[in-house]
Amino acid sequence: MSSNKVVCLHKLDNVCVALSDLKMREIIHFNGHDIQLIDTIYFGHKIALKTIEKGEPIIKYGVPIGSATKNISKGSHVHTQNMESLYMKQFTK
Repeated sequence: MSSNKVVCLHKLDNVCVALSDLKMREIIHFNGHDIQLIDTIYFGHKIALKTIEKGEPIIKYGVPIGSATKNISKGSHVHTQNMESLYMKQFTK
């Protein structure tokens, strides 16, 4: 699933990936919805497709890749400032 600005890799994902640098307050059209970006999002970075509560899994590729360390608003940048990576926990001991 994709628009011209983002791609979502699986129907269960709660994040999508920016296909180019996107500006704060820019509106992306995705899957029949408009999402206004709260942050500047750089190419390859994740965007919350919905509000993600603290402790909730971050779903990408249809599987959890981490969990929210605080509440994340729809349209926010999802990265190390608001998520804990499962990869880092599993593979960097």
